Amino acid sequence: MFLEKRSAASLIKAANVSDLLVIDSAKAFDSSLIGPNKNLNYFMATGVGLGLPTLLILVLFLLNNKIKGPEDVEFLSKIPVLGVVGKSSKPLAVFERSNSPVAESFRAMRSSLEFIYKRQKIHSRAKTILVTSSVSGEGKTFTSINMASVYATSGKKTVLVGLDLRKPKIFDDFNIKNDFGVVNYLIEDKTYEEVIQQTQIPNLDLILSGPVPPNPSELLISDQMGEFIAKLKEDYDYVILDTPPLGLVTDALDLMQYADANLYMIRQNYTLKNMLGLINEKYKNKEISNVSFVLNYFKVKTGYGYGYGYGYGYGYGAYGNGYHKHDKPKTVLGKIKNIFKRS
Repeated sequence: MFLEKRSAASLIKAANVSDLLVIDSAKAFDSSLIGPNKNLNYFMATGVGLGLPTLLILVLFLLNNKIKGPEDVEFLSKIPVLGVVGKSSKPLAVFERSNSPVAESFRAMRSSLEFIYKRQKIHSRAKTILVTSSVSGEGKTFTSINMASVYATSGKKTVLVGLDLRKPKIFDDFNIKNDFGVVNYLIEDKTYEEVIQQTQIPNLDLILSGPVPPNPSELLISDQMGEFIAKLKEDYDYVILDTPPLGLVTDALDLMQYADANLYMIRQNYTLKNMLGLINEKYKNKEISNVSFVLNYFKVKTGYGYGYGYGYGYGYGAYGNGYHKHDKPKTVLGKIKNIFKRS
C-alpha cells in the first residue's frame, strides 16, 4: 500500500511542470550601490533650498507697494525731492540735539529752500512754508516743528501755526494745553495777540489750533484766515503751517495759496506708492506749485548712515562721526539690539 502511494505521489510530482525558467544564474560582479543616486539628490536639494527662498523674496518684493527710497520717489513722480530725514526719538530734534544728523538734515533743507526762493524770485520779507502729507503718521508735525526750530535757532523770528483743526498734535510736543488757538481767532473769540504763545526755543512762537470746530474747512477758507496769514507775515520772518493730510481732506489744498513753499512728507516703508497719485495729478494740472517731497524716517541698510540732505551719498556715514552726535542706546538691551541691527 505504501509502495502504491509512493508511486502515485511520484506520478503527481512528475505531472506538475514549473513555469519558471532560469536563464542565467546570478553573479556578483560589483559591490557598489546602484541606488539611490546621491549626486542627483544633492542637486535637487540645492535647487529646492535656493529656489524656494528666492521665489519667496521675489513674491514679497513684487507685493511690497511701499516706498523704499528716493529712487522710488523719482520713478513715481516728477516732483523734486528736497531732502531726507532720519529717525529721531526726540520731537524737538533740532533744539535738543543740535549736532545730530537729523538736525543737519533740516539745516540742509533750509539751505535748499533758500535756493528755491532765489530761483523763484521770492523777495518778500516773510516766507511761508506749508507742510502736509498723504495720510497721518508720515512725520508732518515732526517736520513742521523742526523746520520752525531750525529757522528760529538761526536768529529768524519764526511762528509755528497748527492748522490741523481736525486732529491737533503740536501742543503735546511743547507740553502746552490746546485750550485756545487759531479756531478762537477765526470765530472772533480771542484777539490776534491772545492766541500767540511763546516756547522754550528762542525766536519761536507757537499758535495752536484750539478746540476742534464743527466746520474746519469753512473756517480755513474764510476771509479771516487770509487776514490772519497777512498779520503773521507782517510780524515774522518765517511762518510754518502744519496742515492736515492732503490725501484725507482738502484743507491743505486750500491753504497752499498762502504758502511760498510746500513740503509733502513721505515716510520710508510706510507711504504706499499709489498715494502719490493725487499730488502728481494736482501738480500735473498746475493746481499746486512750489511743492517738494521730503523723505522721512529714512535709513540706508548699507551701514553708511542716513546722513542728511539729498544726493547720492546721503550723509558722511563713518566719516561724519566727528561732526554729529548720534542717539546711543541707554540700556543693555538697547545696546544688544543695536549690535544685531549693525550685523
